[in-house]
Amino acid sequence: MKQTELDLRGAYPTVEPLVQLRYIARQMQLFRPRQVKSDQAGSLLTRYRGRGMNFEEVRDYQPGDDVRSIDWRVTARTGTTHTKLYQEERERPVVILLDLRSPMFFGSRRTFKSVAACGIAAALGWAGLQHSDRIGALLFSDHDLETVRPRRSHHSVLAMIHGMVALAETLDNPVPVDGSQPLKQLLEEARRVARPGSALFLISDCHDLNDDCTQPLTLLTRHADLQVLRVTDPLEQQLPEQALTISDGRQRTFLNAGNRALRTQFAELQAEVRTGVEQLCRRHRIPLLDFDNTLPLVPALLSVYGGRQNGGRPSHRSDARESGGVRA
Repeated sequence: MKQTELDLRGAYPTVEPLVQLRYIARQMQLFRPRQVKSDQAGSLLTRYRGRGMNFEEVRDYQPGDDVRSIDWRVTARTGTTHTKLYQEERERPVVILLDLRSPMFFGSRRTFKSVAACGIAAALGWAGLQHSDRIGALLFSDHDLETVRPRRSHHSVLAMIHGMVALAETLDNPVPVDGSQPLKQLLEEARRVARPGSALFLISDCHDLNDDCTQPLTLLTRHADLQVLRVTDPLEQQLPEQALTISDGRQRTFLNAGNRALRTQFAELQAEVRTGVEQLCRRHRIPLLDFDNTLPLVPALLSVYGGRQNGGRPSHRSDARESGGVRA
């Protein structure tokens, strides 16, 4: 299937192109692989503190066994030295944290941030399933939070796709009428749901990823790997010199962007917010990747997660800035 057939456009996502993104999953690699040096070694490089293994059984101690695995309780009870055996997991839960709150309902060209975010989520889900990982999701709206339990099945990815399309269809204004729950709440819920060793992908415009999120980020990244995928529209960073017509689909208004002072103030404010997000991620050693919703999605995904290009290893935002920036 041609990449042009997978291009996402418009204000609302639809199921079919999100399902078709499974065709590019074979070219994507979410994690950096490592060389396996023993039959008990997993194939994933993770920051998970611990053996990364599931307890299997207790048997008599044999010469060469790791003394750290001795089961002292059984040894004391039986009078014979026993050791614990572990079976290392060869897959990990992948949980996609998708922000579909009102501010994501915005776009100046090609597609809205919410549509691009759904495309990224679907592609990550298919890619994880392609490598036999369990796929789950937390779908975050203004007032609700929907959970898709991690499973190693295409039904889990399809459930996520149908769920996020349904949530995105409820959006009709970039400004929430009755307020919206903060991103901090999604991170706190993710900490409750994610098992140790999970891989988390936060897809959001990150407009409220700030110091309020410090505590849940600290707790979340202790035993899980987190990547932040920031979806933004260029119009949110810099206003053009000409006047703009702004519409919410019902009413229109004009913005005098020809005012230089207004453009400067707007750009400085947005740059401050973006810098705050980058500094927060740097403090927590969280990879931060930027996606431009006005650019084609498939080439952007392959430039970051394409196995042939960079071995599937996303760069830290700080490293990306030194090399010209990772901008998908």
